[in-house]
Amino acid sequence: MLITAATTEAKGAPFTLSPLELADPRPGEVVVRMVGAGVCHTDLVVRDQWYPVPLPAVLGHEGPGVVASVGDGVTFVVPDDHVVLTFNSCGGCRTCVQGRPAYCDQFFAYNFAGSRGDGSTPPHREAGDVHGVFGQSSFATYALATERNLVKVDQTAPLEKGTALKAVLTFA
Repeated sequence: MLITAATTEAKGAPFTLSPLELADPRPGEVVVRMVGAGVCHTDLVVRDQWYPVPLPAVLGHEGPGVVASVGDGVTFVVPDDHVVLTFNSCGGCRTCVQGRPAYCDQFFAYNFAGSRGDGSTPPHREAGDVHGVFGQSSFATYALATERNLVKVDQTAPLEKGTALKAVLTFA
């Protein structure tokens, strides 16, 4: 699927809009049509390489959207559900099983490696891989996430308002 994303190409570089190809969802993955994206200090820290996520990258990890499609095995959401994207987690370690995924034993691998566990990157272009953060990358018209990245919200929630996010970029 062709998307438009705000990418950062190098350490400290500005965000620029780029056409990218987004991979189809694999089992457990969800494609979300983004309505906006929160701009967080962490995104700027990654852009400036204080956290060494591989670049180029599509950043963003706080954003409201609408589920566009789901991969096999997804049970938490269905197309047209309203969601907010957040961090990723393994879902199987002791702290995840206890309901504390923010303390996942694999938090940094799942959120700052810049790719899926197999090394592939859902957003890409002819010139090569484009990395991401937090298992999703919401600075785009569409994002690919795992169902663990999603918080389902009421259909009447005003997604265009960013569902109470601090700073919001809106996508037409």
